[in-house]
Amino acid sequence: MQTFLSFESSNDDQIIESSENELATKILQENQKYVLIDGPKKSGKSLLAKKFSRINNKKIIYDIPLKLEFDTGVYLDLNSLPLMSENFFHFLQYFVSNNLSLTIFSSHSFENDLSNLEVIPDILSRLKLFTLISINPPQDQLLFQLIEKFLKNKSISVQPKIIHHIMNFIERTYVDAFQAAEAINHLLYENNHNINLSLISEYYEQIQRPLS
Repeated sequence: MQTFLSFESSNDDQIIESSENELATKILQENQKYVLIDGPKKSGKSLLAKKFSRINNKKIIYDIPLKLEFDTGVYLDLNSLPLMSENFFHFLQYFVSNNLSLTIFSSHSFENDLSNLEVIPDILSRLKLFTLISINPPQDQLLFQLIEKFLKNKSISVQPKIIHHIMNFIERTYVDAFQAAEAINHLLYENNHNINLSLISEYYEQIQRPLS
């Protein structure tokens, strides 16, 4: 029986190398001491953290602990950073004082600029030590690859024209790529594993107007 796509249960650990994540990949390969990588939701930040934590022998954490006991570099994978928290300042200061490397992966959009943040001054001064890198929104080539990859992760294969057609109806975001794969899976399930361009058009006409 065909199942609907589940983003949470996906075992996909493949990273698609692209111009959108090229700078992030490069700086992780260089293993710099203080790095802050921001990117949209579902842009592969956690996959990068897992891959390079193994390569660079770093410990991954997903929250800011109250008790700070690290003897090696750390990757903090945390979408929303507590920029007004004294605890976050002490966390940053710990790595600076102990000369330990820290790389932060966040969905907080810094756009290579810290000047407009609502942030505690002490935190801002520590963040200025970090190299800021952004993962950019997906362009058409990457969007196609993302939809194709996510379908393959569910053992689904469709003709390229199906993916190209559905791209006419979605925004250029990582989340929309996942939702497009979900839509294809849904249509296959509802139509006895058959899909065509008309079905896609009818589906999106029911939920939105095509992008002009």
